[in-house]
Amino acid sequence: MIRRDLGGFILKNIYQQQWQLFKQSYWKTFVSLFLLFIIAAFVSYNYMLNNQALMNEFMLQIMQMFEETELLKPGTSSPELALGLFINNTRASLLIALTGFIPIFLPALSILFFNGAIMGVLFAFMSTRGVEVSIFSMLMTGIVPHGVFEIPAVVLSGAIAFYLSLGIFRKLNDRQYSFKTCVLNAGKTFLFVVVPLLIIAAIVEAFITPLIMTSTVI
Repeated sequence: MIRRDLGGFILKNIYQQQWQLFKQSYWKTFVSLFLLFIIAAFVSYNYMLNNQALMNEFMLQIMQMFEETELLKPGTSSPELALGLFINNTRASLLIALTGFIPIFLPALSILFFNGAIMGVLFAFMSTRGVEVSIFSMLMTGIVPHGVFEIPAVVLSGAIAFYLSLGIFRKLNDRQYSFKTCVLNAGKTFLFVVVPLLIIAAIVEAFITPLIMTSTVI
């Protein structure tokens, strides 16, 4: 009982610290990057509607990308899909966060913009293929259930990258600044916030999203 209470106290303390860190260091970047993600999806969607040849080329590349991860392999069980999604999304999010050690900001911006653009391409493709379900319904059933966890995790990874890059600049201008603390804070955010969000997102996408989409189509 004491161990359980101690564990609960430690977790509560960790997430209180993370909330304070988010308010102090992440939230402005988080909101900006989230808007970038949405704008990328919107611009990509509208552009691809008017350039269907390019859209089809991008879709082939996207399908090849998914096939390389073996997530679309026939006979894949829901647990295997969830694990594959989690590993794939964690790698992508970790890559985004680690770009913060390259203090030019462009890598994180480019990856987030690219991810938003992919979503726009997918929706444009569905809308030009006569999919009976509306784009809004597809968004609400095929993206929102797991996207409410996955997208914030990816965007927060971008905010972590910016936090690390700014930490490098602060260290260069102030020898007293502890970049070690900056890295530890970023690592804790990734471990205790990003990873749990991605775990939930993978479970929802593998087990719940297909059921919602199936019931909607029916």
